[in-house]
Amino acid sequence: MRFQASLFRGKARRRERGASLLELALLLPLLAVMAFGVIDLGRLIHARLVVTNVSREGASLASRGRDPSNLMTMLESSAKPFDLKGNGLIIITKVGAADRTLRPPRLYPCIISQDDNEGALRPPESRRISSGNMAMALQEIYQYLSLGQSGPADISGVTVVEVFYHYQPITPLPGFIQGMFPTNGGIVIGSRSVFQTGGDR
Repeated sequence: MRFQASLFRGKARRRERGASLLELALLLPLLAVMAFGVIDLGRLIHARLVVTNVSREGASLASRGRDPSNLMTMLESSAKPFDLKGNGLIIITKVGAADRTLRPPRLYPCIISQDDNEGALRPPESRRISSGNMAMALQEIYQYLSLGQSGPADISGVTVVEVFYHYQPITPLPGFIQGMFPTNGGIVIGSRSVFQTGGDR
């Protein structure tokens, strides 16, 4: 009788172990997917914050007359571990307001100078400020650079710093989800900051 009870308990334990292994085998892929998602989402948020902070700090310093080449080197260093030269792009643009007193007069806001850090990434022209899309890129700021009905523009100019980075996931998850990162296995994130030239903001 004791032998039969012991045999029954042994079989019950083996069945429980087998059920536990089966549950683990079913749950492990789901746990892995969740872990991969959390890792890549965390890195993407971090990259976005770094890009935004670099553009803001860059625009603040560039608007005060910092040399663009030295400034870009400093901004690249501050963005580590993200490589804004090999995997990104920094653009510093000086925009001058319309001015009737110039000879010849400048009737519309225009780009005075534009420098970049020769980064490897080349985002579409539509995402970068240019003479053709200036009003759209600057949005409501554009009106302050334009001539008033009877007087000069409200401000003399602005400094625009654009930072782009090609974020690439480190886990295999995005490769299994079509369309999650459509740009060569990654996604281009960018930030644009505008400061009044010569001002604090």
